[in-house]
Amino acid sequence: MVPPKERAADRKTAMRIPMNLCRPDTSKSCAACCGLYNVGDGTRLTLRDKLTYRTDRFRDVIRSPDALAGFESEVRARERTVPYDEVIHVCEFAGFVDAERRSVGCMLHPCAPGNEGRDWRGMCHYGGMACKSFHCPAWEELSDLHKRIVTDIVDDWHLYGLVITDVDFILSLFELVEEHLGLTLDDTFLRCDSARSDFLRILKWKDSGILPGDSSATLRLSRYYINASTSGKLARGGGPMDRILACLEFTYGHSERIPGAERLVSGGIGRFVSTYRQWIEGVEERGKDRRR
Repeated sequence: MVPPKERAADRKTAMRIPMNLCRPDTSKSCAACCGLYNVGDGTRLTLRDKLTYRTDRFRDVIRSPDALAGFESEVRARERTVPYDEVIHVCEFAGFVDAERRSVGCMLHPCAPGNEGRDWRGMCHYGGMACKSFHCPAWEELSDLHKRIVTDIVDDWHLYGLVITDVDFILSLFELVEEHLGLTLDDTFLRCDSARSDFLRILKWKDSGILPGDSSATLRLSRYYINASTSGKLARGGGPMDRILACLEFTYGHSERIPGAERLVSGGIGRFVSTYRQWIEGVEERGKDRRR
């Protein structure tokens, strides 16, 4: 958990410069475009162990083309990864890029530890230019409000990458919340700890699950890399509930609708809405008392 003062400092910085969704602050980052979740076992512990090994091993690698190519081959042989989507490469150079191991990113980046400002990204599968210039759909399709709420609430690299890359999930979630709430949701609820907790619990459906069997499933699929051949049922038609369920089902590899899932989603959103309404009423009452 990031200390409140540190989180507040990050928010003040974010207000002065455009938000970097890849690494919005010091508490988390996203490496979905590096193929992080494009594997058969994308659970937190499995990915953490892989990233830890890569990070520790990379610390001893000489920065030279031959040595870096050798590291790439070593990781590839050790992990023997079979990507879920063959179009997206699972990059061997993704690892932890901070001492606290909160942020996942490119260990070839000039700012990564040990590179002394030199950019080695030309050694990766896609080449340096692709890594420098690419932005996933979330950069364009999410509003500033959506970005601000998600980045403010989530402070964990594994959950953050799963949530921020699932544009349909975020947009549909806000739409469904506003249907229940009866008004447009803004970021004032971030000042209410209990409302924040309820909303975070909803976002955690992308990691810890909501459907029966989710917690024991190994798949944690990011929507970043999904193409038409693997996501036919994820078309953006239907209502927000249908789209949320489709996103969650895909995340865990469910092939059909699970009985009771809609009730569970409605219950979670209902709890948040109830908490938010109570907080708003309390704020309004305190305002009236001050004016009396």
